[in-house]
Amino acid sequence: MDEQIVETLRSGIQRILPAITDLRHSLHAEPELGLETVKTSLRICEALSGTSIVLRDPLLGNDVIGELRGNGGKTVCLRADIDAVPVQEQNDLPYKSKIPGIMHACGHDGHTAMLVGAALVLDSLRDHLSANVRFVFQPGEEVICAGKTLVERGACDGCDAAYAIHDWPGLPLGCVSSKEEPLFAAGSHFEIRVKGKGCHGAMPERGRNPIPAAARIVERLRQMHIELNAAEGAVISVCSFQSGNTGNVIPDTAKILGTTRYLSQETGSRIEKAIRKIVTQEASEANVTAEMDNDASYDLPVLNTSEGYRITRELAERYCDWREAERPYMTMDDFAYYLKGREGAMFLLGLGESAPDLHSPAFDFNDEALGVGILMLCLIALSY
Repeated sequence: MDEQIVETLRSGIQRILPAITDLRHSLHAEPELGLETVKTSLRICEALSGTSIVLRDPLLGNDVIGELRGNGGKTVCLRADIDAVPVQEQNDLPYKSKIPGIMHACGHDGHTAMLVGAALVLDSLRDHLSANVRFVFQPGEEVICAGKTLVERGACDGCDAAYAIHDWPGLPLGCVSSKEEPLFAAGSHFEIRVKGKGCHGAMPERGRNPIPAAARIVERLRQMHIELNAAEGAVISVCSFQSGNTGNVIPDTAKILGTTRYLSQETGSRIEKAIRKIVTQEASEANVTAEMDNDASYDLPVLNTSEGYRITRELAERYCDWREAERPYMTMDDFAYYLKGREGAMFLLGLGESAPDLHSPAFDFNDEALGVGILMLCLIALSY
């Protein structure tokens, strides 16, 4: 790549960084869940106004898709997720979340700000673009798997490649990391409902307590996780147990919520069947009934292609700080569906080795990483 263009690129990033940081803070202060990213989408559109980027009609309601025309035939998709998570923020920040019980605890405010930054800089360098660039700002990455629907509705139609960033606490600040083939896992969300018969806590013989059966299910799932994780890295996590609301009434029901993670659909199917068998056995032995729903929408791992990985690695080695990812991570991301049938990669951006974990109430995207993320997105687009 022409070093003069890279220097111009770096200068352009430095020029917009204050505004991009302010944008990130404003997004952090007013997080929105799922597909209801009305204010977030409006801010993105406002930031892109006055550029050469042509905005398309939304495909999900609050997605923002823009196209920047280059001088060639190929089209590269750059994607950012824009939704928040239902976590109560504990940080004392000037821009802390104003919305009770909701915060950007996964760094999507940073992802969004970096992609806006890349769009602004690439617009100023459009005469040097050989490829077209499609910017996709996607709601509903958390739990809903809206990326799958967005791709099915045509968000990536005509795209030759797709790339995305995921911020990563634990990696050195500003370093870039990835690997070929699976970077993130596939997975599911499950809900188990155990139904008995409620009664007075002083007369348990008059009811059928669902809690002991549900507790045994939880313990068996914990043991199953230990065995599967040791054998093949798969994950089974119980994340919520809900039953009753007082100390002297046996409830009718108990509800268990959790998630599974795996690297192949065969393993996912095997895990689901094993969980269903445990649920059926424990319910039968306790003379209660049980139902299980398993949402396997995220059935595809993030599979970086050889070419996408090579491009990412070579650019990061030359212009940033590269760290090879040693293994797949058991997080999941619906960017997997953007990669289906086209080249590309997701790469990790280090937020610092002592940064709070993702989905933690203490999490905050490290603004010092914004410039590196913008640089990588621009370099990838300019490399086509």
